[in-house]
Amino acid sequence: MIHFSIRLFLLPVSLTVGSALLSGCQSLTPPPIVAKASPTEAAIQKLRFACSGKLFIRYSMQGKEQQLPGRFDWTQSENSLDIQLYSSPLGQTVARIHEEGGQAILEQPGKSSISSENLDQLLLEVLRYPFPVSGMKEWLHARVKNPDGQAVTLSPEDQTVEQDGWKLRFVSWYAAGKPKRIDISRYTEQAGEVIIQLVLDAEE
Repeated sequence: MIHFSIRLFLLPVSLTVGSALLSGCQSLTPPPIVAKASPTEAAIQKLRFACSGKLFIRYSMQGKEQQLPGRFDWTQSENSLDIQLYSSPLGQTVARIHEEGGQAILEQPGKSSISSENLDQLLLEVLRYPFPVSGMKEWLHARVKNPDGQAVTLSPEDQTVEQDGWKLRFVSWYAAGKPKRIDISRYTEQAGEVIIQLVLDAEE
């Protein structure tokens, strides 16, 4: 088993490329299949949301494919977001991301914290590949925007939608209608094909 250093998510690590993790998505994306939710339920989801799970990232750096496995804890409220990233399999904290009051902060063990008003741009500059935290605030609890720009909650079916230049495939679901696996991908000039796979833990 390969062991990763404390800088797992912050510097590229060249690994042997394994078999393709994700299947290809269709070139034509059908409209999202949505589930009806009352305004009260949607408001409660947006006020407070927390989850944990496995994280796998694949991208390219200087023509070499990088593969980064790990785990994450995600805690979101109406006005703040806190993300903890852990190495795999050691489980050491490699980064903490905090956003509140229009200010984003990235903390790394043994390093000075970095702050910015734009969280996605901050992560792009540090990680060297895009990591769509702003979109994930909605996607993790199966909320996307329809073609009219309205927020909708997806039905628990294997389906693919496009959001903000990213292709999202909601592969599998828990019985309660919560996403279990989400595959997020897009092509970028700086990092080639970026693939982020999230496998969420079951709720206790």
